[in-house]
Amino acid sequence: MNPTTHSWFRTFLIVFTSQAFSLLGSSALSFALVWWLTAETGSATILAYASIAALLPQALLGPIAGPFVDRWDRRLTIMGADLFVAATSLVLIGVFTAGEPSVAVIIAVIAARSVGAAFQTPASQAAVPMYVPSDQLMRVAGWNFFLGSGVAMAAPVLGAFLMGVAPMQAIIAVDVVGALIAVALMMLVRIPNPERAENDPVGSGLVAEFRVGWRELVRNRGLLDLTLVLIVVTLLYMPINALFPLMTKAHFGGGALQASLVELAFGAGMLAGSLAIGSLSARFSGVRLISSGLVLIGAMIGLAGLLPTTAFWAFAVLSVGMGFSAPLFGAPITAMFQTLIDPAKLGRVMSLYMTLTMLVAPIGLLLAGPLAEKTGVAVWFALTGVLIVGCAAVALAVPAIRALDEAMSPSEAVTECEPATNEA
Repeated sequence: MNPTTHSWFRTFLIVFTSQAFSLLGSSALSFALVWWLTAETGSATILAYASIAALLPQALLGPIAGPFVDRWDRRLTIMGADLFVAATSLVLIGVFTAGEPSVAVIIAVIAARSVGAAFQTPASQAAVPMYVPSDQLMRVAGWNFFLGSGVAMAAPVLGAFLMGVAPMQAIIAVDVVGALIAVALMMLVRIPNPERAENDPVGSGLVAEFRVGWRELVRNRGLLDLTLVLIVVTLLYMPINALFPLMTKAHFGGGALQASLVELAFGAGMLAGSLAIGSLSARFSGVRLISSGLVLIGAMIGLAGLLPTTAFWAFAVLSVGMGFSAPLFGAPITAMFQTLIDPAKLGRVMSLYMTLTMLVAPIGLLLAGPLAEKTGVAVWFALTGVLIVGCAAVALAVPAIRALDEAMSPSEAVTECEPATNEA
């Protein structure tokens, strides 16, 4: 396949718009469900359990989802995952219509929705190099973070607004409509399938295919070492992400409006960081961007933990800084995988990466929930910030990670017509 600038960009815009509808509905519903749990229980442990339910299915299914993503048509996989998540939303409508649901039922539905994400996330990421030229991958990664930041800003506002004027069923219905629009848009594009090596055991068994993904990751020592660092960051950050609503409610005494404002501030920061990625990546190496992003988010989280209970607006400002940092390490690592990994094996590698990072998240959540209730959520913020800054120092100190910049440099000379594929 030799895509022209027009052809790949048209495909990207359609996929981008499709994912915008899908993510907006799902994120608005996720905010509503988390706030419902916060208001009903006020428990950090329950929020931790909900976060585990959102992560654990993706982590456990990763080794299975990756081989299937590389076997199946990636466009159809994305569409099927959207429809599956929409089906769980229809079930949720029935649950709320029947009466006040139990916390256990809500957490179970959250876990079911995570099954769809286990296939959609690696399929979406593995599809990108098949229609985006290699020299545009960093820019596209920034644009995808731009989408994430826009959703992070709009979804809490939409969710909070709907919670104030309509029953929960209306918020769930928005998710269903968004998924249907997303699927309809994906029907307008074609995404090529990658060429596979003769020794690639696709279809020969999940274990054999998983081993191929593992060997593909291990052969690049820098990516493996960086993955290990980011696993530790995930262990530290995921509890913070889950405890954001409780920080607003318990430490600052805020309500749903304040919680949505914090999410809006975080999204605004992500928006700015996503827009800055293009120019920053031209001036700084990928490893430098990743380490800088980790230092910034660690510093902002740590400072948030030191704020007095009257400083909610300072917390909102720090949330902008946290959001700004996310694309600084998120976009470069995504572009590194998409550039350095064989496209035919990318689904397996991305699922493996997702599994490794998500398996440690429940450990952090199980520890953080009870401890945050004993020590106070602010103390947990302060400690986590210091440890994340330490992870940035480790990343800069490892030679194999620093060498990733040299491995990435040849892609700068590749033309935008590089992806070699077979049409689906």
